Amino acid sequence: MRSSFFGLHVTTSGMNTARASLHTISHNIANARTPGFSRQVAVQQAAGPLRGAPGRGMVGTGSQIISINQIRNQFLDTKFWSQNSVLGQFNKKFDILTLVQGILHEADGVGMNHDIDNVFSRMSELGSNAADHTYRVNFLSALETKAVSLNSQFQQLRQQQVDLNQEIAVTVGSINSLGRQITAINRQIMVLELDGSNANDLRDQRALLIDNLSRLVNIEVREVETNPDFAAGRTTDPRDSRRQLTILIDGVAFVSNLDMQQIEVRPRTTDDGDAIRRNPEELHTKYDVFWSNGRRFNMYSPTLRGELAGLIHLRDGNGGQFATFQGTPTFTPADPGIPGDPDNPPTPPTVRMQFAENSRVDMGTTGIININGVEFRYTNFELDLSVWPPTGIFELLPADNPTAGHFASADGITIGRTTSYLGIPYFMARLNEMARTVAAAFNEGRRLDGSDIPGVMGHIEGYDLEGNRGIGPGAFLLSFMDGNNFVNWGDPNFHYFNITADNFHVNPTLMRNPSLMRLTTDPGSLPSQPVVVQSWANIKTDRGLFREGRLGDFVAAITGDLGVVGRQAVNFARSYGELMVTIENQREAVRGVNLDEEVAQMIQHQMVFQAAARLFSVIDGIYDTMINRMGNW
Repeated sequence: MRSSFFGLHVTTSGMNTARASLHTISHNIANARTPGFSRQVAVQQAAGPLRGAPGRGMVGTGSQIISINQIRNQFLDTKFWSQNSVLGQFNKKFDILTLVQGILHEADGVGMNHDIDNVFSRMSELGSNAADHTYRVNFLSALETKAVSLNSQFQQLRQQQVDLNQEIAVTVGSINSLGRQITAINRQIMVLELDGSNANDLRDQRALLIDNLSRLVNIEVREVETNPDFAAGRTTDPRDSRRQLTILIDGVAFVSNLDMQQIEVRPRTTDDGDAIRRNPEELHTKYDVFWSNGRRFNMYSPTLRGELAGLIHLRDGNGGQFATFQGTPTFTPADPGIPGDPDNPPTPPTVRMQFAENSRVDMGTTGIININGVEFRYTNFELDLSVWPPTGIFELLPADNPTAGHFASADGITIGRTTSYLGIPYFMARLNEMARTVAAAFNEGRRLDGSDIPGVMGHIEGYDLEGNRGIGPGAFLLSFMDGNNFVNWGDPNFHYFNITADNFHVNPTLMRNPSLMRLTTDPGSLPSQPVVVQSWANIKTDRGLFREGRLGDFVAAITGDLGVVGRQAVNFARSYGELMVTIENQREAVRGVNLDEEVAQMIQHQMVFQAAARLFSVIDGIYDTMINRMGNW
């Protein structure tokens, strides 16, 4: 039987639901400018009815708020997180490549072309005035300017590598920090949702953290129901739900609800399997990334994105031309030898390979070689300098099970792991190639592959004003500095591979005494026949000097490569930026707080509350009349 005051209960429920809706609207308005906040709505439904008298149906008991839900679109969130990592990657590349473009800037009166033109202009003047000390000084000064410019460009690129290395460490720290915050919020959400309610504000905070994480690295977010009864619909009580959040970084679990597997940076050591020790384009103290369980983080994964990927590509990317051996490798299987016979000891499997032109030969004694995508560890690396180009001999680890079949179809060996992106090491390698090629051309009149440059005579072929020729302090025009010592012709440490844009140098002996420059093949012919210096004009026009062609073509290729990756970064950053604006607008249209809509809703619920309150007064008046006035009858 219904209470006599049943009507008051019904109208009170209407006032309560209207008040709860007004509180929710108030919360929305208060957080209209809160980052990551999503609009909330009070879900209202009719309260459970009572059975009426026979034949009179059911009697309504008012209304109730069953939940307060946040308005979000999971599909749009997932799309945002996916595209945000790509935007983060190319925004970072754009920022760094802008600095690289400033370092390798080419303009009228500035850059490599200007320095080269200045060298050949002074060289032309020297060819007509070879006996004049002033013209010799002018030419050497122009060469020195070019050498200092290369030194400076290389050192600035190296500093960018150092900065990127530190930024990778900072980015990894930020990723871990966001992961820890997400797991902490997961714990709070789990506690607050045990009664079946929704921890909306905490979920918004978590989604905002995931937004920030998706900019740093590509992620996959999954929220899975772990209660099989609730998932199968055998129970519908929200208190039985046990949702758990998992976040994967490039396919590997990073956050597993309340647990987290951190990533960390470790300094790369000289005997690391990935290290290419003392390679001039390799940052010797750079960080590698690992999972906290010791598993290597795949830094060079083709699917890795985000700011972390952009930093790694720029720090390590070398265009896939780094430490490469050419030709067909010669594989020699392991030989067990004869036990007890010192003349026939066991030997490990080895592979022999000709070194690629313009590559660094000091590989270190340990590392990894890549054959058709299969990796093998090597140790006891040796370099055979008796042939040109040099040949590398790798001793392989038997545990990796190398066979002749692995090497039979290979046309080259790549050393270590890297990325094919045109990053800072690629442009450092190009500057090194220029320094080595120019040095070989002026010193010996040949290209780096050992072939002669038509019409060009080397500095070592000429005589100086004192009649000197051959090995001596003035033999080489260009080489490198080993500490404070200029490495000259005949020095056992000399090799063109040892020249880098960082140590490239004009012979200081010639700078101090220009008369030692060797500019003629006849010591008595100066100044009428400076044939050596006159032949150098052919260096600039030799179409076989570089694989791109002439010296000017090589500089244009460097500028073009930088322009391509720079334009790619600009275009992708711009297009993905516009895409992200569109996606964010779509997300905001769903979850955002529109003050006009909230005010309109507020007025509606206010009117409902006032109507229910007015009805409450009417019913109260009826009861007052019935109880206090009709009692006198």
